[in-house]
Amino acid sequence: MYPTLFKIPGLGWPINSYGFCIMLGFLLASWIAVRRAKPLGITSDFILDVGIIAMIFGILGAKINYLLQYSKELEGPGLSLWGDMGMTPWGALVLGPLPFAFWFWRMKKSGEKIKVLSWQSIVLMVLTLAFALLGTRGLYLYQHSGDYNWAMFKRWQSGFVLYGGLIGGVAAGVLYTKMRGQSIAVIADLAAPVIMLALAFGRVGCFMNGCCHGKSGVGFPCLSFPADSPAAREQGKGFNQTSDPVHPTQLYETVAGVAFFFILSWLYRRKGLAQGGVFLVMTMLYGAWRFAIEFMRGDERPVWLGELSYSQVVSLAIFLVAGVWLFFLRRRPPAAPPAAASPPAVPPPVTT
Repeated sequence: MYPTLFKIPGLGWPINSYGFCIMLGFLLASWIAVRRAKPLGITSDFILDVGIIAMIFGILGAKINYLLQYSKELEGPGLSLWGDMGMTPWGALVLGPLPFAFWFWRMKKSGEKIKVLSWQSIVLMVLTLAFALLGTRGLYLYQHSGDYNWAMFKRWQSGFVLYGGLIGGVAAGVLYTKMRGQSIAVIADLAAPVIMLALAFGRVGCFMNGCCHGKSGVGFPCLSFPADSPAAREQGKGFNQTSDPVHPTQLYETVAGVAFFFILSWLYRRKGLAQGGVFLVMTMLYGAWRFAIEFMRGDERPVWLGELSYSQVVSLAIFLVAGVWLFFLRRRPPAAPPAAASPPAVPPPVTT
């Protein structure tokens, strides 16, 4: 059971607490990024493009990561959605043209020159093929919906893994930035603080849902979650029984995310690191924090390498990679401060 904040008038679609917090975090992060990009001469359209693309692929990455780790939770009657190779060719016409259509529309709107013979076209062809295959499979599943298990979509408002979302979102954002000819390092440094701010809002949503909770504890700041919350279910509580007090690790991450936002914002304004350094510092900060906070988590998670969780293994890996990268990056000169926007030219007075 996931808390519903309100329903969309006329449609009756529920807006739950987690999705609402994600939306607020995305909007605030986008607003800050647009303001900080303006002195660099980067348009708001580009920043919003990167943000929306990263968010879409981040959600997909988080869901795929969840399915790979918790596939047993989705077992039930009906065939697995990827248990066969059934496809309907006409589905390719539905999703296949989307990447080319978006790219053509965006390039025409921005006034940039479209080059047919370029590596961007190769990327678009690969994306078109992937979207076409997704369309053929999706149409087939729709036509034979009664034969399959749709548990993953019945729980579409839950079941996400943060690192899967970060990997998917960052990869998509990097690819789009490269295709638009912008500096990946500049955009990465611009995005680093607001990523942490968006994460802080997401963890508030986790707290309101009751997922990603900590271990049992006594006294402040431990608290009990409502009946039928993930914490209560995992503790084996019965009907109308709240959970035993647990650490609100979601709020701990919220506080850490806000703190990281201010630290990284200070580093970004200070311009004491080479381009890309702020993003690498973000990676190290969050990797170290996530490795530590995982020891306080009390929810059920896969265990890797003995006593370490999946998130701890990933945290350790990205911390080491970012640390080595930052060490070699220190040999480069610090990033130059952004040039101030020049005032509009004042026309000479008209004499008669």
